[in-house]
This record gives sequence, C-alpha cells and structure tokens, in this order.
Amino acid sequence: MAQASNPLSASVQALTLPRGLHLVSVTQAAPQRLGDVAEVMLPAVHIGVGPGASTEGVDILPGPRNHGHWLYEAGDTLVVRVSAGQAVMMFTTVRAGPVPAISIEVTRLDRKGAVAADSAPSPPPSLIASPVVTEPPPATAVALPRSVAPPLKTADGRQALGLRLDVHIQNKGDTVYVNNFWAGALGERLAIEAFAITPLDGLRPDQIEYTALGDTGSESGWVDGGQVCGRKGVAMALTGFAIRIKPDQADAYECEYRGSFSSGRLVGPLKDGAPCRSEQGDRLEAIQLFILPRARREPAAVAPAPPSPAAQPAAARPIGPRFSVFRETSE
Repeated sequence: MAQASNPLSASVQALTLPRGLHLVSVTQAAPQRLGDVAEVMLPAVHIGVGPGASTEGVDILPGPRNHGHWLYEAGDTLVVRVSAGQAVMMFTTVRAGPVPAISIEVTRLDRKGAVAADSAPSPPPSLIASPVVTEPPPATAVALPRSVAPPLKTADGRQALGLRLDVHIQNKGDTVYVNNFWAGALGERLAIEAFAITPLDGLRPDQIEYTALGDTGSESGWVDGGQVCGRKGVAMALTGFAIRIKPDQADAYECEYRGSFSSGRLVGPLKDGAPCRSEQGDRLEAIQLFILPRARREPAAVAPAPPSPAAQPAAARPIGPRFSVFRETSE
C-alpha cells in the first residue's frame, strides 16, 4: 500500500463509561479510500477497552451497517454495554494527511443525556492523562452530558419529531424516554409489558395510534397517542407492536420503527402500521421510533381513472393488504 504522500497519524481519547448502555454513532464524516487498490477508508475511529483495563462486563455490539469496532461513515453505530462498575474506553482516530474530520457522539441509551466527541484533526497524538472527563479543555472535543434531551435524529442524520415514550419494563417498572435512540432495557433481556407514545411537536397525540401483541397471542387493539398500550402488573410481556399516523396527517408524516428482542434479534426498519415482531415467544425489550416528515413528491401525471370495482367481476376485485392480525383488510 503506497502511502509516501499520505502518512498515517492517530489520536486517542479516553472516556470512562458508567454502567449502562451507550450508543456510539458517527454524526459527520467524509471518508476517502486510501491505497493503490482503495482498500482502507479513512478517517476512521476504533472503539475498544483501554489497554490493561478489565474487559469483564463490557460488550461491544456492532450496529446494523458495520462490522467490528471501526466506524467511518455517517450513520455507523455500535453499542457499548457496561454491566459491571465502569469501563475505560479508548477512541482511536486514524487519518491520512489533511483528510476531513470525523465526528462521533456517545449517547446514554438507558438514561437521558449524551457525551459528544469530535475527532477533528488535533496536535500530535497523546494519551489523555485521566480517563475520566470532568471538564473538557479547549483543545479536546469531548463535551459534558447535556441536561436537556437533544433533538432526535436518525443514524443517517434525518431530523425527527420530538418524542416521549413511557415504557413499563419487567422488574423495573415505569421509565420515561425523551428523544432517546432506543426506549427499553436494550440487551438486558427484560421485556416491555406496556408503553405509551406522545409526540412533543408537529403532531397531536390523537394523530398517532399503535397496537401491541402479548406473549399469549392477545392483541391490545389500536389506541391513540398518550394512552397505555399493553397491561401493567400482570407479568405479560409484549412480543410485537405496530405504529402508524392517522389518515389526516399520513401525507405529511411517516413512522419508522425497529424492535429489539430478547433473542438479540433486531427487526426493522418498518413503516406505517407494519407489524414488528420476531419469532414466536421472542419478547420485546426495546423500541426505536422516528416520526419523520415525508419527502415532497412532484405531482404525478393524471392517468385515466380505472374502472370502478362494481364494474369488475367479483373474482377480479382486489383484496386489501393482509399483513397479519395487526392490520385490518380493505374488505
């Protein structure tokens, strides 16, 4: 790999993560391929446990778009799960020459607040003396946790409506998530038993509706935003859900959602009322939801009106979509 004109450089930031779930995501990047056969993408950030630090109780889970512990494109994500004490993590940025900066954000999934890290070009690499970030000096790009929930964005940077999810979690009780990437006990194998969704801007609560499926096969039926879906205090885990915008706003907004299940399986993204569920008996442990403005569409050319259904033979009449018991048919 010829690199005489593009020498590699690296910088390191150390960050102590407390017990919990932490999402590491790339918020800004413009990677370039390096080498004669374009085999390496830089700049890139590697996330790992600090040298000599204990790896016990630390799991690093790659996101759906990347493999391993390297992040380099906007939207790349991984989750760091710290199940015992705290973990000293190293964020190593590798770049070649004056390539564009790469910015990442570390967000606490099971509690409000975030820590942002920007791997912009910096002086010659050196290890931060103290792994605990208390007050970022001017040269560093690590910010303190924010007391106000930041705006909710998708992994690829699309702005979503503000959102509150009230989730009743097995053995934990009621937990509130405001503008969180995930709502629920992600990776803890604790099932969601009930939830309520409340848009904070753009929509009234009664302009969204959702339904859920219990582990006994029972359905909740569609309920309006702000209302509880599921049952609290009866130890009935949910195994699926669906969310949609009501018709009066369906042309302006769409729902995009995923589910994380106790088997470790992620299902989605799904949209606008499509059922989100895994295999039978696989319990729902976290919900990811974005309410997004629909892209404007150019007016389509007016086509001749099709024959009315009444004019067609009964056998040729179309049948409405049959997704599952979650959706009504058009019959």
